[in-house]
Amino acid sequence: MKNLPLLVATGFTLGLTAACQSNPTPPETATIQETAAATKPATNLPASLPLTSVDLKPGVAEQTPREGYLQVVSAKALKAEPMQLRLPAMWQSDPDRADTRKEAPGYRISYEAVLQWIPQGFGRQKVPATMPLYSPNGRDTLSSFRVGGLNLNVPGRERYSVTPIAPRKPLTVRGTLYAFLGQNEQKQPALVVYPYRGRAGGFDDSFKKVLLPISQ
Repeated sequence: MKNLPLLVATGFTLGLTAACQSNPTPPETATIQETAAATKPATNLPASLPLTSVDLKPGVAEQTPREGYLQVVSAKALKAEPMQLRLPAMWQSDPDRADTRKEAPGYRISYEAVLQWIPQGFGRQKVPATMPLYSPNGRDTLSSFRVGGLNLNVPGRERYSVTPIAPRKPLTVRGTLYAFLGQNEQKQPALVVYPYRGRAGGFDDSFKKVLLPISQ
């Protein structure tokens, strides 16, 4: 990945003109997840993004557990703020080159989504009537949604809103998604979703980059 500003490693181009089901986040990765994704607004910002031009569902799904027990029923954008976003470390230019880039044009997208909890792993145990849904509530947090598990909230520094969620009953939530402006293999405009699932534990073989086509 030594040729940014055009990142073409896996089928897309990122232009720089960009207790229960879940595994509790270990303390050493919590700091990473709480790091702001967005830097200060700057020049070279992308154009305004029409709110109906992108299907956000696949992007919001990246903010849910890999196991699939928390499903995204629907998602709609409420606001899309053009800004310079910090690139993940593995998407940055070679530090030995003079053209090292650490930021790319993109968007901070506020959205409303409907989630549904599909219980898994209870066996013969009775499924609880409700479980706590942890929703990230920081403006620039990189944390994700999860059901149950260890509560990472520290009194006075709550990073998650906690809401009861019932099995198979849709629940409306709000969140924030970060995405870079890029292109797909056909050179059509697309958003490249920030690698929420691949960030804390490194990029493993199951990690794939998620593109959201931008309708014309």
